[in-house]
Formats: sequence, C-alpha cells, structure tokens
Amino acid sequence: MDSEVVLRLESGNVLVTFVPADAEKPPDIAPAAVAPPLRQTAGPGAGLGPVPTAEPGPTAAADPLGAVTARLAADGVPVHPGLEALLDLPEAAPLLRTLETYLELAGSAQATAEALHLHRTSLYYRLQRVELLAGTDLKDGAERLALHLALKVARASGRLAGS
Repeated sequence: MDSEVVLRLESGNVLVTFVPADAEKPPDIAPAAVAPPLRQTAGPGAGLGPVPTAEPGPTAAADPLGAVTARLAADGVPVHPGLEALLDLPEAAPLLRTLETYLELAGSAQATAEALHLHRTSLYYRLQRVELLAGTDLKDGAERLALHLALKVARASGRLAGS
C-alpha cells in the first residue's frame, strides 16, 4: 500500500489524513489534480518584463473527490456509523437519495424539493427520518461533511446504487 488513510469521527470531528508509506518519497499526485502552470503575458508594466497571469485552462477534474473516495472505498474505510444502518435497509433508498441530493445542493431545501419533485413538507419529513434513523443532526456542519463523504465512499464502493 502506498499510503495509509486514517478517518476519525470523534465527537463530530472528521479527519482524513494521507500518510506516505515512505517518508522520503513524496506521494504520487495524479496529473489531473495538479493545476496548470501560469502563462506569461505582458502586463501593464511592459518594461518590467512579463507578468504571470492566470488564463482559463482545462479544469483539474470533473469530480475532484472521485480519486479520494475511490481510494477510501478501496481501502475499506468504514462509512459514517449512522449511515451504515441506512445502507443496510433496502427500504431506505428514497431517504438516501434525498440525503444525497440535499447535500449535493448545499442544503437548499427549495432546490432539493424541486429536484426530487417533492413538496417541501415531504422533504423535511424525509430529512427528519434520516436524522432519526442515522442518529445524526443535519444542522451540524461537521456531521453534514461526514455524511457527504460517507455517501461518496459508499457510492464508490458500490454500496449506494442508482441515483
């Protein structure tokens, strides 16, 4: 294994650490994850030489968390403890889809209700069910982050099917 992944969920805090197995050797970074170099163009002070400016270039990746979640899934990192219970319930699929959509849309109830073609009251009911069944609090930012990361890991590992 090239690196060790440590995921700690203690009192609502999330910590993801990548530790190289060989401290002398830097970790491999995928070329897509590296920002393109700045291009040199002449700036307003032409006598001072070229001024580095950022010009639009290709984006780093369509899914910046894809490599991280795939690695966590491959290493068998457990998902959020409360989410584990929901992943094991086949009847929880609508709740998981609701939670994932809600988190993807930055917690916007209006946008989530529209995306899922739900009345906002139904959305709030589903979110309350998620909180109850998963033993979580969606008002806690660290908890939302942990759930979102756990959903991405579950999807990358094939435990969260469909969309």
